[in-house]
Amino acid sequence: MASATSLQVTVMISFKTFFRAKMARTFTILFAVMLLLANLTVYLASSVQYTRQTERQETSFVIMLEHMIVWENESTLIAFLEHYGHTHGVDLAYADAEGIVRFQTDPAPEGADPIELLSIDGEPLGTVSIGYRQSFYGSELILGLAFVNGVSALLFIIAMLILRRILNRQYGLLYDDMERIGQADASFRFQDMAAINERYTAALKAEAELKTIQAHYVRILAHDVKTPLTVIKVYLEGIKTGRIPFDPQINEELLAQVGEIETMIPQFIEQDLRQVAIRQNIASLITAHLAKLNEVFQTKRMTLDLSIDALELTIASADVIRILEHLVFNAFYYSEPGGVIGVTLDADVKRLTVEDTGIGMSGETIARIHAGTHRGDDAMAYNQKGSGVGFQIVFEIAARIGAAVDIESVLGTGTKVHVWFDRHPR
Repeated sequence: MASATSLQVTVMISFKTFFRAKMARTFTILFAVMLLLANLTVYLASSVQYTRQTERQETSFVIMLEHMIVWENESTLIAFLEHYGHTHGVDLAYADAEGIVRFQTDPAPEGADPIELLSIDGEPLGTVSIGYRQSFYGSELILGLAFVNGVSALLFIIAMLILRRILNRQYGLLYDDMERIGQADASFRFQDMAAINERYTAALKAEAELKTIQAHYVRILAHDVKTPLTVIKVYLEGIKTGRIPFDPQINEELLAQVGEIETMIPQFIEQDLRQVAIRQNIASLITAHLAKLNEVFQTKRMTLDLSIDALELTIASADVIRILEHLVFNAFYYSEPGGVIGVTLDADVKRLTVEDTGIGMSGETIARIHAGTHRGDDAMAYNQKGSGVGFQIVFEIAARIGAAVDIESVLGTGTKVHVWFDRHPR
């Protein structure tokens, strides 16, 4: 039975579509929430104000009505009720003390509780019912909210159109930056794109260097493989034709040669570019690596004083980083917080110098460090951590690449270490 395989397809969208959809959705939701909160706030505040205003008007109306029932004739009273109902937009119904309805608007108030009318002496004068269904104040509130919402929606649409135009312009700039990616000397509007381009061009350069190194090693490998293979071929042909007798010792030597050939190829394939000596500008390598260590220096509020010249050397990146790290961390560990670490790369004399304002070393300590692994008493008292092998690693790398190391130090003042990449000029 055939099994069905489901394929998950990822739908790709452009930056332009993403920003439009994302920004439009975000701002629409934000606008709707803000408008809802604004309406709720206005409604609650207006409701409180409306209730208070209604209570004040109702109290004044009842007092005036009680006064007119006692002191005015019925026609004046009816005229007052008609005028009040018309000007305030409310429904009214007035009944005298016997319960006879003397005045009622059309339509009559619905669901309104009758308000008892009393004289100054407390005698019943009748009842009045007030319906606020058609209140002018309520209508004005509804119209006001509708107007505010309409204006807000219009302003939102205008803002979205402006935002759309801005996003289109910014997308155009972003697209132009993306078109420049891969160009070494291109200028960029966005810092992120400049950083991406820097990494991309560095990767392209590293790839080109790797191809050059691989081609070089292929030539070496071809030569190293061809020579023993030629010998093996001649030997086997000689045995085949009978010109050369079989010799077990020679056979063992040839098998050893085959074993060496077998080990060459994996070593070549696994070769790490950082471990290979290539022609490169070590200034950018040093600057970039020190930038990565900046957070470490900040833990002791230490300042880096850099003076880096462009210097091209044939050296492995890993060797430069190991030398730099051991010297800089020695300066870091044996300096007081707030101190200064100076790193200088002098292209004229091909020299790297790391200088600190730390505890310093005596001449005897420097001599013993040159002789082998050693930590002075002052160093152990100041910082218990450490094994003293840092300088030995620097010495080993320097000897391997043909460099020299000098140490200058004064107790209580600081230490200065020079790495001469073109040997010490003396």
